[in-house]
Amino acid sequence: MSLRELKFSNQIQEEQIKSVYHKNFNYIVTERFYFQQQWLHNAYSRFKDFDKYIILIYLINKTFKAYQDYQIKNSFDEFYAKETYEIQKINVIDLSRDLLISKETTRRKILELERDGVIKKDKKKIMINRKGQEFQKPVNSIQSMARLLSRFTDFLSKANLLDQKVDRSILDKKIRDNFTQIWTIFFEFQIPTIVGWKKFFGDIETWSIWAQCAYNQNLVMNKGFKENMSPELTSDNFVEKINNWGNKGLNAMTISELSGIPRPTALRKLNYLIKRKLLKKDKNNLYLLFGLPKLDTNTIERDVTLKAVRDINKTNEERFIRMLTKLLNLTVFN
Repeated sequence: MSLRELKFSNQIQEEQIKSVYHKNFNYIVTERFYFQQQWLHNAYSRFKDFDKYIILIYLINKTFKAYQDYQIKNSFDEFYAKETYEIQKINVIDLSRDLLISKETTRRKILELERDGVIKKDKKKIMINRKGQEFQKPVNSIQSMARLLSRFTDFLSKANLLDQKVDRSILDKKIRDNFTQIWTIFFEFQIPTIVGWKKFFGDIETWSIWAQCAYNQNLVMNKGFKENMSPELTSDNFVEKINNWGNKGLNAMTISELSGIPRPTALRKLNYLIKRKLLKKDKNNLYLLFGLPKLDTNTIERDVTLKAVRDINKTNEERFIRMLTKLLNLTVFN
């Protein structure tokens, strides 16, 4: 049996991905937001409870990492063909600390997952059964990831780092064929991203609602740029530009529908965001990020909240670039 050789010279470097990302920021940020919003909507729809869902993916991620340690790789079809699979022992203290969920709530959510038939305990074994797999099965997320990667390969080809754009269907198959490897990389990005925003907003539902407004205003801003030939958007000026150019908000009903969060809950979270000056409601009852007359870099530096939003976004951006590099090396440059 011959061993497969990894040709390091064929691999793309993180600095190259970073350069292409920033040169095409005004396009790729929209794809990034779309990918994230699709995931949030799908995640909430599973249990109507973000904490329960993130506990489930945390446990699955630990299992996938263990697979890697033992050189085990499953395709999407192989993994989801299993009736049950064993996960590592649940440590409530680790879960509580890593996911910013109180120990009492963590225990309660785990018991609920057992009652839901997602987790099953068999003596010393802890299993995720077929129902649990169906709750987590990321069919739509794979499609969204393939779309995102395909879009980025277009930018890579224009930068002469790739011969041509890779079709979405090819990348979809690559993701499915290397599912447990790919999804470990995705979870390495997604779990700390969620936890970081949760720490800032207080809970994931509030972040999801705020992020839906951000995605909408990003689309409005892009339209304004095309019509008025505005200077190019960058990651450094993103917060000020989305405030100054993304000047059309969403009403509460639309936010509820797009996020999947019930309207009474959405309204409560929207009021909380207004109190923290993260949103503003205009005369037409539309919700806008910040809603300030004009923002500039100096204003952001002086405002604790605005600076925090900018800094968290940039940290997530760096994490996103690392994820892109790993995914592209597995699916395109390998």
